[in-house]
Amino acid sequence: MSEGKNVIEVKNLRAVVHEEGQDITLLHDSSFVVREGECPGILGESGSGKSTTGRVLAGLLKPDSGVVLIEGEDVYAGSRGREHLRNRLSIVFQDYTTSANPRFTIRQVIGEGIAVGARKTGEKIDYAEETARLLRLVGLDESFAKRFPHELSGGQLQRVCIARAIACRSELILFDEAVSSLDAHTQVQIMDLLLDLKDKLGLTYIFITHDLTSITYFCSRVIFLKDGSVVADSPVS
Repeated sequence: MSEGKNVIEVKNLRAVVHEEGQDITLLHDSSFVVREGECPGILGESGSGKSTTGRVLAGLLKPDSGVVLIEGEDVYAGSRGREHLRNRLSIVFQDYTTSANPRFTIRQVIGEGIAVGARKTGEKIDYAEETARLLRLVGLDESFAKRFPHELSGGQLQRVCIARAIACRSELILFDEAVSSLDAHTQVQIMDLLLDLKDKLGLTYIFITHDLTSITYFCSRVIFLKDGSVVADSPVS
């Protein structure tokens, strides 16, 4: 998909936490946009504000000031903005082991996403068929549906988490250090899969990481954070 309209607009974000009687500012006047069909990487060292930015974008942390718009709806202005965010955004986290209920089969794990997608569209879905389709989409066969998370490798389980995110019928996916816990070979396999899915399904990504190599391989643009501020925003050459 070619890049189009602004999907997310972040304007003048400021986020402060209160610890041990002190105010600690995590984000300072942070602003950027995410356009339809692109894959910006949010890059920074520990303490740079990238994780806080991810929490704000995901609707998990209300900023002290500033605005987050998703397709023009203010996420933190009321229930309508939050609902719009839930309908548009899915998240794939770093820790795939805690992202999947260990008591669930893979069919049940993916079924959580299918149920969300079904509520959005109102469609009647055959869960077994849809699970099989999604597994094939992420490079796994139908036999994985009967397995439990502990029976899968890290790369296989992260593929399942990707399938669940896609099942939600969200066109915008936030990846929060989603490949950093994997070995280098598996990281490349997962990023290649994500690039293929992005083109096939017309998705928009936001990729949060501390790893510049992943950014240069995977992303179309880098938003560099330092001490809670955006200090650079440029295409990946």
